[in-house]
Amino acid sequence: MQHNDTRQPKVYHFLDYVAVLRPTLLFPVWTLLLLGYHHGHASRSGSEIHQPLHLWVTLFLYSLLMGAVYIVNQIADRETDAHNDKLYLVAQGYVKLRILKWQVGVLVAFSILLSLFVFPENPAYLILILLSTLLGFAYSVRPVRLKGIPIADLCANALGYGCIAFLIGWTTVTPIGVEAVYRSLPYLFSVAAAFVNTTLPDVKGDSVGGDNTTGVWLGKRRACLLSLVLLIAAIVSAVLFRDWIAGVTSVICLPVFLYMNFYPKQNVIIWATRIGILTLSLCAGVLFPIYLLWFGGIVFGTRWYYSFRFGIRYP
Repeated sequence: MQHNDTRQPKVYHFLDYVAVLRPTLLFPVWTLLLLGYHHGHASRSGSEIHQPLHLWVTLFLYSLLMGAVYIVNQIADRETDAHNDKLYLVAQGYVKLRILKWQVGVLVAFSILLSLFVFPENPAYLILILLSTLLGFAYSVRPVRLKGIPIADLCANALGYGCIAFLIGWTTVTPIGVEAVYRSLPYLFSVAAAFVNTTLPDVKGDSVGGDNTTGVWLGKRRACLLSLVLLIAAIVSAVLFRDWIAGVTSVICLPVFLYMNFYPKQNVIIWATRIGILTLSLCAGVLFPIYLLWFGGIVFGTRWYYSFRFGIRYP
C-alpha cells in the first residue's frame, strides 16, 4: 500500500529516511561493538580504557552499514510487516523504494571505503565488514533469505551480533586471535537466546508470508525452552571465561526466562528480550559513560518522532 503524505511538514519526510535506519535496533550493535573493544583492550594491556578516534570511526561506519542492512530487511519484509501492522515507513509507503535503494548503495559503499581508508593495514577489519554486509543481505534477500530458514535465522543473528560486531570492536584496538573468538561466545549465546524470543510475536505474519522462522518451526513452548537453554549456555561460558559482564546480564535475565517458560505470554516474552538488551547496554554504559547519554538521546528522539509522526508511543 502506498501512503500519500502531503500534509505533514517537510522535515518529517527527511526524518523518515533517518528513522528507516531503525536507530533503536542499533543498540545491540553499539553495545556488542563497545564490549568487543573493551575486551580487546583488556587483553592487550589491562590498563585504563582510552577512546581513540578509531573507535568512534568504527561506531560511525558500522552504524551506517547496519542501517543499510535494516533498510534491505524492511524492503524485503514490507508485505509481512504490513500484515503484522509494524514498521510503517516502508510497509505503508511513507518512503520511496527508489530512494531507499540509492540510500542503501551509498551507505554500504561509504562504510567499506571508510574502513579501507582508516584501517588500511588491518585486513581482518575489512573482512569482518564484508562478512557483516553479506550476512545481513543474505538474511533478507531471496533466494537465500536466511530469515525463512529455521535455525539458520538464529545462527545468522547470533553470528552477526554476538560474534562479528564483537570482533569488529576487538580488532579496532588489537589483532584478532583465538582468545577473541572464545571471548565472544557468551555474547553469541546471549544474542541467540534473545533472538529466539523476537521471532515469537511475529509468528502469524511470518507464517502468512511463507517464512519458516525458528519461532514458526518450533512453536511458542519449544522456542521458549530453546531460548532458556541458550541463556544457560551463555551463563556457563561466561563463568568459564570469567566474563562478569555477560555473566551478570545472563543471571539477571534468568528469572524472567524461567517465568516465560511457565507463562509464555507475549508481554512476558517481549520483556525477556528487552531486559537482556537493557542490562547489557547499561554495562557498556558503565565502561563508556557517554554511551548512556547517547542511549537516552536516541530513545527520546525516536519516541518524539513516532509520537508526532504517527501518534504512537515507540519505543
